[in-house]
Amino acid sequence: MKISHMKFKLLISVVTLAVMMFSTAHAQVVLPNLLTVDNNRIQAKLSLTTAIEVDLTIEFENSIGLHASNFDITAELLDPSDLVITDRLPSLLTSATSGFPVLVSISPKADSGFGFEGVAMVELYTKALHYTPSIPFRLFTSHADGTFEDITTLTSSGSLRARGSTGQFSDFIILLDTRVPNTVIGDKVSNISQTVNNNRSDISLVLQGVLDSGINDIQNALAIDDDAAALTAVDSLISVVDNASGSDIPDVWLADGSVVNAKGILLTQLQTLRFSLRTL
Repeated sequence: MKISHMKFKLLISVVTLAVMMFSTAHAQVVLPNLLTVDNNRIQAKLSLTTAIEVDLTIEFENSIGLHASNFDITAELLDPSDLVITDRLPSLLTSATSGFPVLVSISPKADSGFGFEGVAMVELYTKALHYTPSIPFRLFTSHADGTFEDITTLTSSGSLRARGSTGQFSDFIILLDTRVPNTVIGDKVSNISQTVNNNRSDISLVLQGVLDSGINDIQNALAIDDDAAALTAVDSLISVVDNASGSDIPDVWLADGSVVNAKGILLTQLQTLRFSLRTL
């Protein structure tokens, strides 16, 4: 039986659409099979397959309304080439790994009354990947379907533990980041400058001056390849921001989205910049 060229193209299109719909419809999303809340800590275990599991830990310095029922936590097993991932990558040199293409979503319910001050620590632990110092697995986050941003503050063995901090909640993923270190560091400095500029109207004039001066010190040190001086300037800014009060910079995140936790976001970006400078 012969199939006309037009019918053949139509058949291919239908099959392609069907495959895409099947893939999307069968993207595996799981809820925690274990979830505990103790003091200012959340721990969850999520099993996607017998070979792919992830342990999630979230720790807060200070929180309100921290109850298991106030959170929606899921893990989604995706194809590394899925647009859900690739459309949000910061560079072609970043990618999801086939061994652990898992997107973890943390969404406190808007009407829950949950909130926290400063930064929260987020850690993903999996046996599906193996830690090797020379392989740059990094923890990234994306807020409101935006571009993934590196928030790594630690990677370690057993089998892979990736830790970071955050001033807000959304999606988290471990990516392979093969960009050169100077590019990563440059992007992180730019993110810090953008955060200050985006929230300048809510930051006290005194703190603005200290932040601007500190960022300038970091940029000047990096311009002459003085990584030690850049690290010293970053440590100084972390201390300044960490000790700033809520009257100097907004320092609270609320589930209803009514406040931008500028302090938490800024500390997140400074802490991951410190990680990158320390691992040069």
